[in-house]
Formats: sequence, C-alpha cells, structure tokens
Amino acid sequence: MKNENEVWIIGTDPPCPRCHHLTHMVHDLVNELDLSIRVRHLSFTDKDAVEFAGAMDLVPGTAKAVAQKGEIHMDWQRIHALVGIPEKALEGKEEPVCCPAVAQWTPELDELLRPCQEQALSLGIMMTPVLVISGRVHHQGSVPSREQTKTWLTRAYGEADANIDVQTIVEVLGPGCANCEKVYQNTFKAVDQLGLNHRVKIVKITDINEFAKKGVHITPGLIINGNVVSKGKVLAVDQIMRLLEGV
Repeated sequence: MKNENEVWIIGTDPPCPRCHHLTHMVHDLVNELDLSIRVRHLSFTDKDAVEFAGAMDLVPGTAKAVAQKGEIHMDWQRIHALVGIPEKALEGKEEPVCCPAVAQWTPELDELLRPCQEQALSLGIMMTPVLVISGRVHHQGSVPSREQTKTWLTRAYGEADANIDVQTIVEVLGPGCANCEKVYQNTFKAVDQLGLNHRVKIVKITDINEFAKKGVHITPGLIINGNVVSKGKVLAVDQIMRLLEGV
C-alpha cells in the first residue's frame, strides 16, 4: 500500500485549531513511541485526500460544508465565542466558518460541532480532521483522545521498526508553520531519493521549548546526528540530499 508507513491528518490549509492540535499530538506520539514513520498534513482539497475519500464514495470537507449540505443549524456565534475568535477575524466573511486558524482548540469545540460529525458520513462527507493510519481511517470529525491515538499507532506500527538499522537521526524543528512542514516533507523526499529509508530516522520536533536547547533560535531548523546544519531556511530536496551525502 502506497501510504502504509504514513500517518495522514486531512484538514484545512492553513490548519484549523483542531487539525493543528491533532497534527502536533501525532508528532509527539510518534516521537514518544520511537517510530520511523512519516506524518503528513493534507488539505482536504489536496489530490491525495480527494482520491482517498473518493475510493470510499466520499468527499473530504469541513464542518461548515456538512452544516450547509445537511441544513444543520449551528450556533456559530457561540462556537466563535468559545474559542475566542476576535470579531475582526470574521469581518468580510459572508458565510459562517467553523474555526479559523486564529482560534484555539478546546474539547468543547468538538462537542459543539458534534451534530455535523454525526451526520457527515450519511451526507457523503469525510469530515475534517481525519486521522488516517497506514492507509485506514481511524477517526474523523473531531480530535480523538491522546490515549486512543497512541493505541492505534502502537497496534499499527508497534513492531514495524524491529528490522530497521537506524544509523542517522535527522530532526526537523518547527512549530507547525508551512515552511517547517515543507522542510519536513522535503527531508523525507531526500532520504527516499538517496535510498536511505532504512538507515535514516526523521523526527519532527514541535515543542518550542526544545528549540533553544538544541541550538535553533529561528525555524525551520535541521539537525543531523546532533549537529545543527540549517536554521531559518526552507531547504529544497537537493539541498537536503547534499547534507545527507556520506551519512
């Protein structure tokens, strides 16, 4: 299977608070479990996301899309107030938005959006955020608990790394911005093109408290075997390949 060694979070671009929180949580768990897998955040409009949902006769979409299609009355004003969205963030928007990127995730947000989650599949919509592990949908429409997500990851990949001879550890440091995600994904492409998949482990570090400890004061940061090789640059695939040559 093409994405059997990957975890996908299908959401919005830029990530909404729920997608952002889930992506960070997955990265943390992958590091905690010491897994050599790739984590991808895909926009629900991305070709891979559309094709993946289409294989199940679904289309990926947001809570807003579900509410509109199902004519579900949602108290958007309460939702916006709950997550603390400034009024100016909504100026000029003709239609209600479920949770813009300026908001913060909270469990209550999932509860308020539950009516959309419960009706999404019957309306033919794979509702964001969607958690796909090893090519299989494990959760959609809300943020699953950390404990449940850890269990899913352990079941899918708990013994997957037993035969991997890791000789190089590459760390990509960034809080989750587009530039940091670009470097993270480019690193996987570089490793793949060099044929180093079974020798190189790629780790995404999103905890800002760790950045300074590792000598990175501006992100994206790239560290190879403990040595900082790049700070504040969006490295292209070929640039990362050159840094990895000889490892």
